[in-house]
Amino acid sequence: MSGGTMPEVDQNLLSCSTKFYIGDESAGSGGFKMSKRLLTRCIYLLSAVFILAVFPVTAAAEEPEDPRVLTVAFPESPGINEVYEDGTFGGCVYDWLQEIAKYTGWEYEIVTGDGNELIHDMMAGQYDLMGGMFKNPQIEEYFNYPKYIMGSNYSLLIYRRDDQSIKQYDYTTMNGKRIGVLRKATAKIERLEKFLDFNNIQCELVYYDDSKEYENCLETDKVDLLLGNDIYMKDHYNVAAKFSGEPYYIITPKADPELCEELSWAMEQVYAANPAFAEQLYDKYFPDKYINSITFTDQELSYIKERGTLKVAVLRDRYPLFYMQEDGTKGMVPQCLALVAERTGISFEYVLADTYQEMLDMALAGEADLVGSFMDNDASAKSLGLIRVSEYARLDSVILRDKRRSSTGPQVMAVPKGRTVKPLSDEDTAIYYSGYQECINAINSNDDVDYTIMPAAFVDDYYSKDYYANILLIADTGAQVKFSLALPQRTDAVLYSILSKAVNNISADETVELIANNTMIPRNNAITLKSLIYTNPVMFLTICIGFILLIFMIIFLISRYKMRTKMIRLELNKAVETSKTKSEFLSRMSHEIRTPMNAIIGLTNLIRMSGGTTPEVDQNLGKIHSSANFLLSLLNDVLDMSKIDSNKMKIERVPLDLEKMVLQTESMLGAQAKEKGISLEVSCLTESPHVKGDRMRLQQVLTNLLSNACKFTDKGGSVWMRIEERERSIESVTLRFSVKDNGIGIQPEDMERIFYSFEQAKNSNLRASGTGLGLAISSHLVSLMGGELKVDSKPGIGSEFYFTIKLPVCTEPIADENDAVEIEEEKLRGLHVLLAEDNDLNAEIAVSLMEIKGITVDRAIDGQKAVELFKESPPSTYNVILMDINMPIKNGLAATMEIRALARPDAATVPILAMTANTFQEDQESAAKAGMTGFLPKPFDIGQLYRLLLDAKDSVLRK
Repeated sequence: MSGGTMPEVDQNLLSCSTKFYIGDESAGSGGFKMSKRLLTRCIYLLSAVFILAVFPVTAAAEEPEDPRVLTVAFPESPGINEVYEDGTFGGCVYDWLQEIAKYTGWEYEIVTGDGNELIHDMMAGQYDLMGGMFKNPQIEEYFNYPKYIMGSNYSLLIYRRDDQSIKQYDYTTMNGKRIGVLRKATAKIERLEKFLDFNNIQCELVYYDDSKEYENCLETDKVDLLLGNDIYMKDHYNVAAKFSGEPYYIITPKADPELCEELSWAMEQVYAANPAFAEQLYDKYFPDKYINSITFTDQELSYIKERGTLKVAVLRDRYPLFYMQEDGTKGMVPQCLALVAERTGISFEYVLADTYQEMLDMALAGEADLVGSFMDNDASAKSLGLIRVSEYARLDSVILRDKRRSSTGPQVMAVPKGRTVKPLSDEDTAIYYSGYQECINAINSNDDVDYTIMPAAFVDDYYSKDYYANILLIADTGAQVKFSLALPQRTDAVLYSILSKAVNNISADETVELIANNTMIPRNNAITLKSLIYTNPVMFLTICIGFILLIFMIIFLISRYKMRTKMIRLELNKAVETSKTKSEFLSRMSHEIRTPMNAIIGLTNLIRMSGGTTPEVDQNLGKIHSSANFLLSLLNDVLDMSKIDSNKMKIERVPLDLEKMVLQTESMLGAQAKEKGISLEVSCLTESPHVKGDRMRLQQVLTNLLSNACKFTDKGGSVWMRIEERERSIESVTLRFSVKDNGIGIQPEDMERIFYSFEQAKNSNLRASGTGLGLAISSHLVSLMGGELKVDSKPGIGSEFYFTIKLPVCTEPIADENDAVEIEEEKLRGLHVLLAEDNDLNAEIAVSLMEIKGITVDRAIDGQKAVELFKESPPSTYNVILMDINMPIKNGLAATMEIRALARPDAATVPILAMTANTFQEDQESAAKAGMTGFLPKPFDIGQLYRLLLDAKDSVLRK
């Protein structure tokens, strides 16, 4: 046979006509292989007979033979031969082979590949077995067929759902219809003709030679029906009829009849053990994958259109039938009615009942249209006045028995009212309770009740809420509770027909899903203390221990917190007290130091302004004045550092002229540089010098940097100060400030330390004096301005201190500042000033400095005297009041407020300038709050005094 020409093989000879996938192929001379195998078996058989005849020993004494390995042609086909992604196999053929191997001991080498190629190789004898083959004369001469079939398929007559003329329950509606068939599927056509003849159906067969055209023929108007099977079903198709198809076999090569006989024997054993084996395999791999659409009558369609929402009586919170979750209504009843709604278009709403009997009564009384979860049979429904629709689900039942009572003799069964459940024995009696919960409670409390029967899913829910120590659960083997919809008997038969069609149209898969969705995953019930104790004693004990430990921990933490809070409060009070003491000390020291310094600087200026000194004396007075100013700068540094530490340092935003500020700074440091023989160069490279910033603090930083540069630069060196514009917008400008020198430089290890308070570079104290606060203060001031003070330095080459800040652009005009000490006497002459000063020396100096400029001064020795002098004077007598703050009897703040409160026109307008040694920010704020219009710190600058007086005069004139 292997040497002859093989005929063309029709794919329909396979049990399922599908596409195949290329796999491994086996090669070799099949004919030679089979002849050699047969000869070997004959020799083995004769030898065995001879040995048994001569040496009658048991077969068990011999060593077992190696298992026989058979090659199996395995073309992929859904349900018949299945190959999975993990390399395993399945399908009807594979399961048959595994069952056969249990009787024969065979092992298999499975070869997958193209269906046509595998059939040709099988015809050539290259494989031992091939399953799923139809018995057909075209190839029957090449194979041996066993005595028993491995199964049979089914044929379907398929039609379009939109064809209302065909009814699947009425074969006569197919009369005169056209059926599309594949011409070469002769066996199927023959079975179709027999089916039509048997049912007396007259149809026209439309033959197709092309498979593709045949598969799609229903999409045209050339045919009304298609002869096919499950693989031809589509979503918009229905099945008009289903009838038995052709049987299929597991075949063997023609050259090995013994293998076929052994196969027949094994299949006989399988069928003897399980006659339904083939049918079960078919149901396993070919479940019905189609559901016919429902055909409603015109009357039913009209009813659906006109009928409103149906009311469904359900048990309140009865898992798994009906219950509420956060995401909506759940349960078997809502899911079933959702499927019914999809098929009918009817909408439903729920009426809640507390008991099963109440649920039935609602339907009987007309409060509801139907019962959502009827649990008994048709006879029970009829006795209650109800009509039962087909079941939509089944749940396994369980017996709950009182473990304390005897299980022999007559028993008492607890039954919910409304149910007609038969007791387990004819001798048993029933006691009715309002619901299953009451039945369980009665059994658990030994209320003369022995047992009850209920769905197992109900028990799971009850036990998730509580624990019943006296109840024993026993499986009710094989018993199930059927759930169905039920209608009152008075209900229109049309509604019953609609619901019956819809429920019966629910597929097996949908039913399985309906049950699984509502029973496999328990709902999240609130955990009670009792259920937690009984169901999870270890967890409960752990929680209790943890709770006790938590309480002790909380008590410990609270105690520690209180103690820590108390300590923090004490430390805070101590810190506040220390800060207050420090502030008072600094304020007092500032006042006490500034008062004599005011006298020193004032007298020095007074003597120098008198013009009667010799050059030598004038030079000495200049040195005294310079030393006093240096001492004042040290004091200001200490006070500034105190402000920074207490976060009281504030930056102002006032109009300033950068060029004038640079020139003024140059004039202040020019003398120091000239004295040391140092070249000082300044420049301001900006598009416009007008910005808004804190002039005093910015000049303080630049002065500190220039002063340090001059200190640490030797004679002949140079110092440069430069302001460069980096970026400008309409609203702001970014500026880089730098001070560079070619002095001694800074050691790398000192680069960071120099910015710390009270720190200086090593050996710097040998070259210059100071508090070590200048750079620390400057760094903080730059930070407050939004920049960062940085330094680049190399020992012996020099240093550069620089920072970049962004300042608002000033568009308003800036008034010219007169920084000269000398002011023309005519501008101040004629002013009348009231001076309130308790210190005679300070008063003498101030009076002298003002009288030099032709100013008339009246002195008050305290605040009370100042008020009296102002009150007794005619209105507008005094142009300016200079008010000391710390004075006996009445201080300057109180005196100012009293003057402002006087009922005279000049009391509110007269300029009052604070002249005090208290220079803290809070002192300035207190002065302004009291009504003072200016602030002159002691020791005061002569020019500043004259400018304030002149400004005060101008302000009065403007008013």
